[in-house]
Amino acid sequence: MMRWLAAVLLFCSPGLGLAHSLSVAYVDLAVGKGEGEVSIQLDLALRDIALTLPLDANRDHKVTWGELLAMEPALQTLAANGLRLQSAAGRCIARPAGLGIRRYDGGTYAVIEMMARCPSREGLLLDYRLLSDVDPQHRALVTSRVGGDATTAIATASTPRVELSSAGTPLATFFREGVHHILIGYDHLAFLISLLLPAVLIRRNRRWQPADDLRRSFLQVAATVTAFTVAHSVTLALAALGLVVPASRWVEALIALSVIMAALNNLYPVVTRRLWLVALGFGLVHGFGFAGALGELGFPQGARLWALLGFNLGVEAGQLLVIAFVLPVLHFLARHRWYGTWLMPVASLAIALLAGWWLIERVR
Repeated sequence: MMRWLAAVLLFCSPGLGLAHSLSVAYVDLAVGKGEGEVSIQLDLALRDIALTLPLDANRDHKVTWGELLAMEPALQTLAANGLRLQSAAGRCIARPAGLGIRRYDGGTYAVIEMMARCPSREGLLLDYRLLSDVDPQHRALVTSRVGGDATTAIATASTPRVELSSAGTPLATFFREGVHHILIGYDHLAFLISLLLPAVLIRRNRRWQPADDLRRSFLQVAATVTAFTVAHSVTLALAALGLVVPASRWVEALIALSVIMAALNNLYPVVTRRLWLVALGFGLVHGFGFAGALGELGFPQGARLWALLGFNLGVEAGQLLVIAFVLPVLHFLARHRWYGTWLMPVASLAIALLAGWWLIERVR
């Protein structure tokens, strides 16, 4: 039992406590009127550049404009190697076109400008592999403008290629990001699992007993998740559209607190009925957390609502995937007396301890 608990603690190490921090770059591509001429602008966070280049030359924990300017040749080489453009007629040749800085909510970014000349305007394809060797979670929000049309896509280590001329909305792109976020959002997963652990049990005579009816367990979970969905959809929309923007530090802390309370409720049951009300309340908080992740990705111009809808649907799909996998397993395990006696309590205790660590990390 202790070996299992240690494995859980190791998997969700303190370094994962800030589950919403993403490494995101922004790539803007504009195909000019000239034959095969493409303007490239890459916005790359200084903290990401520091993973591969010694930006802070004097090690005073500050990066000055002079230090950044001194690294311009290396930055251009880094960009040229990690961001390659080609057409149907062959590879495009890029040349440096300038360097600048820009502030985003997530920090300071270097703006690396290039101008590419391609053999043809047909079949333009971006191959983005920047930082994939040092940060597999790094991704780029790619906006391409061809004529009067603008399209948006997200390049990742697993899907590095983006077609510039492809039409469509960012619905599918941000749907994938929503699924990805819920599957790597350790605090959201911990909260969801805390709700699932007792769903296959019934509280009788102050003791947990197996629930024989999987259908009943599913309906209970469905009601809980639906309430959670409705609540976080509201706050996700409010925050993503800029109508309500709470401090991210306290949102993350409240998310950790919600995980603690959900896990402790399994150990010392206070709420055993109408769990959907609990999920409704905590869903409001988690929605702000989802909005923070969506905000880090950035919104494509003119398609904010599509991106918001796609991301939200992706989050729901990710949750359903987790439920579809976890609930049948828990229902099978609940047939054994030791599930309600020690496995569920130990798992809940492990989650509460981890969430307690996350809470300390986020408020100090």
